[in-house]
This record gives sequence, C-alpha cells and structure tokens, in this order.
Amino acid sequence: MTTACGSVVDGMGSPGCGRGLFTVGSFTVEPFTEACRPVWERRQHVVFGISPGNSYFHVARLTELLGWLCAEFARVDVVIPDSALEHTYRALGYDPQRAAKKARGEINVLCNRVARAWESGGGPRPTDGLHRMSELESNDVYREKLAECERALDEDSALWDTCADMSREVLAARGYDGPLTVERIERAMRYLVAELPFFLASADIFGAPSSLNFYHRPLPLAELVFAGKSLLQASPRQAYATIRPTR
Repeated sequence: MTTACGSVVDGMGSPGCGRGLFTVGSFTVEPFTEACRPVWERRQHVVFGISPGNSYFHVARLTELLGWLCAEFARVDVVIPDSALEHTYRALGYDPQRAAKKARGEINVLCNRVARAWESGGGPRPTDGLHRMSELESNDVYREKLAECERALDEDSALWDTCADMSREVLAARGYDGPLTVERIERAMRYLVAELPFFLASADIFGAPSSLNFYHRPLPLAELVFAGKSLLQASPRQAYATIRPTR
C-alpha cells in the first residue's frame, strides 16, 4: 500500500514517515499527528461516536465498520449522543419537552440500527460496549473533563470560534435559516462541548491503557485540540485519526 509519504508499507506503517496514511483491509487510517500514531499502532481501544441524522451511518456501513473495528482493536466502545442531541433541537427552536421527545425518537432509531448492524456482523464482544451519552454523564472523569471544557470555552477564543462555526453548519444542515443569535449558537455548541471529554480522556473514561477517537472526515474541533492550538490538552494516551472506507 502507499502512505501519504509515498512509501509502500504494511498495516503498521514504515519508520520515519511521520503520521502516515495506512490502508488496512477495507479502510484507510490517517493519525492526525505523529504523536497519535503509536496509539493507533497499539490498537488497545477505540471510541466510535455516531452522529445522529448522518446518512453516512447506514446499516451496511455500520456493519462493515463495526466488524473492521472489532478485528483491529482489542476493545470498541460506541457512543451515541442522546442527551447532547437535545441541545441541537433546542437551538432549532423546539421547547424543552418537544426537544427531548424529538431527540429520544431519533436516538432510539439510531441505537436500533447500530445494534442490528453489530449483531449481523457477529455482535459485540464481552469487552465492547454500546453507550448512550446520558449513561456516561455520571462518570467522574467525564464530569471533570466536561467542566474543564466549559471553562476553556470562556477563555479560549479559538475553541469558541471553532465550536461556533461547526454549530452553524449543523443548524444549516438541519434546515434552520433563521437568525443566528449568540444565544442560539451557544445552545447548539453544547452538543460539541458534550463530546469534547472523549477527545481529552476517553482512555480514563473507559479504563483503557490508550484510546483512539476517529471520524470519517476532518473534524476541526478534534484537530484544534490535537494540534495543540487550544487551552485543552489531550492525554498522551489519547489519539485522533481520520478513518475512511477505501471505496
């Protein structure tokens, strides 16, 4: 296979080519920084965050990707942002009760889709997990890191701007074309802030030696953190990568 450096490598990469681009089976993996590469190479734990309302995550894709993750990583934890999604609906103009109902319905469909896809590929192993984010909100590490993220948002203009830009895109993708007040944007941003603790400390949240977070396309918020351009600093046991299908 050919890496981003133009050299031919096996699934573990070749020395001296930095972060690399690796083709392993039906997926390519691009660790975001050279420091992220060893976590990928160890493959001890991976967090698979699944975005609601994203057509990329259809059953066939989920089946293939979950099967691949289980073959490559010692442990897989899937996280579905149920409680975070309520903030998106609140930002779209729904009252709290309707936002909760809309989020609950959408998340139930998504959880069933993930469970069906995983079971069709052999099902999760005893060490793997499928979690709604609300189930993890009582985790001490998650709560500590969430508070850290909320403080950083008040002090870090690059972090605020990145969250705001991504939130505007989310609202537009869901059909909102009304006024984008600061209050509305900050409500939508709470979805992203709720996800940030996993980038910083999913190894500690899930009790893993090291942990990789990933998405199928560049994610500005993760890249801001892992590039060292934010007040937020990920643990050395954390990594981020872009993982895409080869076809």
